[in-house]
Amino acid sequence: MQKSHIINYKKQSIQLLIKKNKLSRNYKLTFDKKNLRGLVSIPYYVSFKSGLEFANENIEWLYGEIKKILPLVLIGHNSSLLIMGKKMKVIFEEGSTNKIFVKRHNLIIISHNDIHKKILKKWIIDQILLYSKYYVDSVSKSLELNIKAIKISNSFNYWGSCNTAGTIHLNWRLIFAPTKVLEYIIVHELCHLKEFNHTKNFWKLVKRFCPDYKDQILWLKKNDIYLYRLRLN
Repeated sequence: MQKSHIINYKKQSIQLLIKKNKLSRNYKLTFDKKNLRGLVSIPYYVSFKSGLEFANENIEWLYGEIKKILPLVLIGHNSSLLIMGKKMKVIFEEGSTNKIFVKRHNLIIISHNDIHKKILKKWIIDQILLYSKYYVDSVSKSLELNIKAIKISNSFNYWGSCNTAGTIHLNWRLIFAPTKVLEYIIVHELCHLKEFNHTKNFWKLVKRFCPDYKDQILWLKKNDIYLYRLRLN
């Protein structure tokens, strides 16, 4: 069971989704970066009114989360972006075919049926996969791991993940980070398949492949909100 609400606070309309959870014993408020709304989880026996009151009690925190991520950065024609550490300008052009190519510092997308962003998204995914495959193969070989697949995620909660089935997930927004950051995320996930927790042994293993990993962590801490603000639609 769930209900939607809107709270107006400091001239900002804040969307809420209040959900009843049979397994929950406590109230919980989180911020949904993807849909720009507050998520309120309440015990099943609690009223939606109580959930709304709980959200109002914590509205200043929720307001702060929204203000951090707004305004969104909509990627489109003439957008200037850092792509794999290089400053590039996105150019949309009309043409008889659908294609994309790099010319000097411009990323030119040509489309005859107005699907520039779709072409761009596929290119981003292909670039991450192309760059990551060699690096994953190299590190996994050193760790004696069998990685079967690299997949691209649209998560708003993590940059990478892995599982014992041999699949690595990487966030597509990492293309807008320096390549060393992408490499660090790959190393981080692969090392988890050897050391499952963030122990001293885990970080020692990470440092073996990524000596400056602390710099990459710092970069993500400083820029994660910006990366989450980037949207293609």
